[in-house]
Amino acid sequence: MKARESEVLAKYFNIIESFRGKKGIGMGDIRAYISALADLEVIETGIKKREDLIEILSEILNRMESSEPPQDYKDTLRKWVNIDKSILSEYSRNIKCRGVPEGTKLRSNGFSSISLFSGSFGLDLGFEWAGFDTRVAVDIDPASKEIISANRPEIPFILDDIKNIPTETLLETAGEDKGDIDVLTGGPPCQPFSTAGKRMGLNDPRASPLREYIRVINEAKPKIFVMEEVTGLLNARIKHVPIKERGKRKLLPEERKGSVWKVILDELKNTGYRIFQGVLDAADYGTPQKRKRVIIIGLRPDLKVKIPLIPEKTHKKPNLPSLKLLKPWRTLFDAIMGIEPGEFINLPPKYATYMRYVPAGGNWRQIPDRFKREAMNNALYAGGGKMGFYRRLCWFEPSPTLVTSPSMKGSMMIHPWEERPLSVNEYKAIQGFPLDWELPGSVTNKYKKVGEAVPPTLSYAIARNLAKALKEVDKW
Repeated sequence: MKARESEVLAKYFNIIESFRGKKGIGMGDIRAYISALADLEVIETGIKKREDLIEILSEILNRMESSEPPQDYKDTLRKWVNIDKSILSEYSRNIKCRGVPEGTKLRSNGFSSISLFSGSFGLDLGFEWAGFDTRVAVDIDPASKEIISANRPEIPFILDDIKNIPTETLLETAGEDKGDIDVLTGGPPCQPFSTAGKRMGLNDPRASPLREYIRVINEAKPKIFVMEEVTGLLNARIKHVPIKERGKRKLLPEERKGSVWKVILDELKNTGYRIFQGVLDAADYGTPQKRKRVIIIGLRPDLKVKIPLIPEKTHKKPNLPSLKLLKPWRTLFDAIMGIEPGEFINLPPKYATYMRYVPAGGNWRQIPDRFKREAMNNALYAGGGKMGFYRRLCWFEPSPTLVTSPSMKGSMMIHPWEERPLSVNEYKAIQGFPLDWELPGSVTNKYKKVGEAVPPTLSYAIARNLAKALKEVDKW
């Protein structure tokens, strides 16, 4: 069935992409149309297992013989609005999903790690699954301490600003000497670089987190360090330039796109470590979510390894050719169909009024024209960037990047078959956290802590690859 499903999903993505750039009915519209047809068929015939939904999708795609706009687009949406969606809700809770495999801690591989800027432990959980032993975790946020203490009480946690923690304290707590720690992990906040200012490198007071991360690298001398950052930093400028001035004069080095990233890379290279970097999409490593992150891996200069340190992809978009046998992307269906939703925040009543017009895969564009102005307010006349307004997620694709709140008007994350945002449990499943991962605090804070974490399924791919490299590491 896996081959059959991959074939159907490949056809689905081909049809969706055939509408790219078309006027009138675009990619988002055709997603909503296909999902509406599928929902109508589910109501008509019923489904007992995930394969039934795939067969319904296959039959719909077979009827779509061209990339021309479907003549029954509006009629289909009108029919969909009037179906009894409580039936769909029952299916969404009773049909078991295939599920994203939760990592289980492997027998220790003998490798140790120190976690800085630990957050919700997403980056480090993947390393744990690969057999690494986290010797100490550090974060300034009390919420991070609560999360890690609730789930991994055996891990020593230092609640403080890293600038106040001597490297000797980290090593002593970890029970390791200088040069013995295998991996140092962390994602030091670098966003402050992108505000207006002069190019000062690590002398800039806003660079404190990065400066302290590099201090620990230089003083602890781990064999490898792993650093995670948001992709927005790749094009960020140290000094902002008003749009009206761009193209009218030669930009200063700190005003150019990418100047922030150049400073970061230069400072990391100054450690003497060999630097490897890549933009990794979590969907390409088995996470049911399209989420890109910059990963930097540094290798101590006295070491050499036999394999690339950036892991090779394990999954791919189903319709893309590949020389290697890669698995198809995991979908939202894989992640959340049939799990107990648990806690969630309610959709504001005004938003719920208009969501009733939007099938899975759709957004504000499916709201009838007579209601669009009231639903969108001034955003209706803005430029691009409206895809998240009244967005309902689609079963047949990975989730978009999770945001820190699923009910914000411009970045909604609404369940495909239920009239609510995604739940906290569904957030966990999409990120790759175990469903029993404890998150103290309010529901709002739980969304935030899960939504801003590194997907453990992505970090597992990184960690598993580094474990292989460390087993074969040689000194020059």
